[in-house]
This record gives sequence, C-alpha cells and structure tokens, in this order.
Amino acid sequence: MLRRIAITLAAASLASCVSLLPEQKVPEGLYRFGPTETVHPIDASIIIREPEASRLFGGRAIASEDSSGALRLVPGVEWTDSATRMMQIALLDSLGGEGGGVAIGSDTGADADFELAWRMSDFTLSGTTARCRIQATLLEGRSRKMLAQTSVSTSAVAQGSDNASRAKALTDAGRACVSDVAAFVAEKAVAPEPKS
Repeated sequence: MLRRIAITLAAASLASCVSLLPEQKVPEGLYRFGPTETVHPIDASIIIREPEASRLFGGRAIASEDSSGALRLVPGVEWTDSATRMMQIALLDSLGGEGGGVAIGSDTGADADFELAWRMSDFTLSGTTARCRIQATLLEGRSRKMLAQTSVSTSAVAQGSDNASRAKALTDAGRACVSDVAAFVAEKAVAPEPKS
C-alpha cells in the first residue's frame, strides 16, 4: 500500500515539473539559401572550409540591429541549418569543375591544390536592409602559404517590413556574398602548371 502511494506521489511530482517547463516556440518560417544560379568554373582542386562566424549570426537564429546598435533575435524565423554550414554548401555548389577542377568540403580530409579560409563578420538585418560581410583568404594547399585575400560586402532590401520578407532579404544578401567569393576563388585558384 505504501509503495503504491509513493509511486503515485512520484508520478504526480514529475507531472507537475514537466508542466512548469516552458513550451518550445516553433518558428513560423524556416529559411535556406537554396541552389545558386551562377556556377563559377574552376580548373584546380580546392578545399572549402566552413566559414568562421560569431555564434549570434553563424547559427540558426536571425539577428537584427536596432537603432541603438543592440542586436536582437528576430522572432518567428530561423535558418534550416547553421548559417555557416549553408554558406559552405552554397559555395561548394557554385564552384564547377572543368577537367581536374573540383571543390570539396574540409570534412573529407582530402588533399587539394588550394584551400579557402573565410570569416563572416556580419550577417544581420538593420530594419529592412540585410547585410553580409565576408573576408576570404586563399591558401596554397600543401604549404598553406597565403596567396590572395578579399573582402566582400553585399546588402539587400526587403520587399516588406514583416519578418518573413526580412529573412528573404538576408537570404539574398548571403547568396550574393557567396557568389562574390566564388568569383574570387575562380579567378585566383588557377591550377599549377604540370611539371615536366
């Protein structure tokens, strides 16, 4: 009898704890970059790392800067994956090979002629304006010697002031940034001359 009462009390205690936990908010919309429209041809092999970024705008949340300069998370919208991972995949998709040209992710462990290290220094909203800023460094694959650097900055204006329109504008700014980085890679990552 005492055992039954103890089990009933324990179950009631657990039920009351569970009901005190806040319910997880489900976003109204999940956004992604999607496939890029422009493919930049490359003739060398290149490793594309996932870009470095602040946890605030490198994750799944979308941040907006208010008039005082404070960053706040935009309610109801999120990325389908981390922003940095989506940028890496978008860049891999936008680099096409000709002959020996191939772009591969850094998680493969493969050797390549070149490697791209990049950092996302801004990927936020400011009102209805979306901003993306990336610094990219092209390294020689084996020696890791720095060969070239660039800084890319893009923006896009939302069609409306609602959070869904603003998230779409941030998607457009991100895709434009990735396209500019891909153009930089295609121009600078030239296959080495074959040794005779």
